[in-house]
Order: sequence, then C-alpha cells, then structure tokens
Amino acid sequence: MARQLAWALALLIVPAFGSAAVAAACEHAAIAEYEQPPQKPGGSDRKPPRWWADEPERTELGINDQQSAQIEQIWQQTFPRLKELRERLDQLEETLSQMIRDAADEATIMAHVDKVESTRTEANKARVLMLYRMNRVLTPEQRLKVKALHDRRESNRRGSGPSDRRR
Repeated sequence: MARQLAWALALLIVPAFGSAAVAAACEHAAIAEYEQPPQKPGGSDRKPPRWWADEPERTELGINDQQSAQIEQIWQQTFPRLKELRERLDQLEETLSQMIRDAADEATIMAHVDKVESTRTEANKARVLMLYRMNRVLTPEQRLKVKALHDRRESNRRGSGPSDRRR
C-alpha cells in the first residue's frame, strides 16, 4: 500500500512541483519497502537494500560518504515517527473495520474516519518532508539514478516490464 500511495502522491504533485517531485516520490517508494514485510516465502528476515548506505547501490548512484551520512541521519531522525504513525494507523483502521462489522452508528463511524484520515495525513506529511530533505542531499543526476533503481526493483518484484505497470 505504501508504494501505491507513493505513486498516487507523485501523480498529484507532479503538475505543481515538476520532475523533482517524481524523484522524491520514487525515493519514498524505495524507502517504503523498509516498512513492508518481505513478500517472498522464506525471506522473512531479509530487508531491501538501503540505497544510500549499501555499497553496490551507493556506487551505482554515485553517493559519497557525506551524502550517505546525511541521508542516514535524516532516515534515523524520521523513521521512528513514521513507524509510530503507521502502527497507530493500522490500529485505527482495525478499530474502524470492527466498528463497521458491528454496525456502529454513522456519526461514530464518521468520527473515527476523521481520526484515521488525520493520522494518515500526518504520516504522509512526515514522509514527504523526509523525502524532500533526502532529495536536497542528492544531485539531479543522482535523483534520476534513484528513480531508475526504483523502477528496476519494481519491475523485478512484479516480474514484469515497466510497460506492464499502471501509470
């Protein structure tokens, strides 16, 4: 869901902010992979590589030690809050589902929907700010390379070429 949200966010902000926003959204999608449990059987303890810290990606992207350290600091400062918000959102959504199954009254449902969406908005704002900060550390060429890396990972993950994806 985080990846879908990233692409939806990219589609919304491209007209207003241009291609830099697309690169930021792609970076978000790569970061969002950390928030998702692995989808392949037997890979429960494997996390996707951290493109700013793992040597093969750093080399491919041309990220130097200073950039890597800056992005890692941004990540370390933001990730605990993102994790907390995600956990709160999951709990609120589960509660909402239960309320719907229990046929709670409409006013109660709407009040809880407001809580869910407020938390979702807070999480999205925190993510976008983190990506903006990461994006500022990278050169325009590196942003393009991050997008290409993300596209390649998505293609491999889905087992399809870029033309098979929804845009």
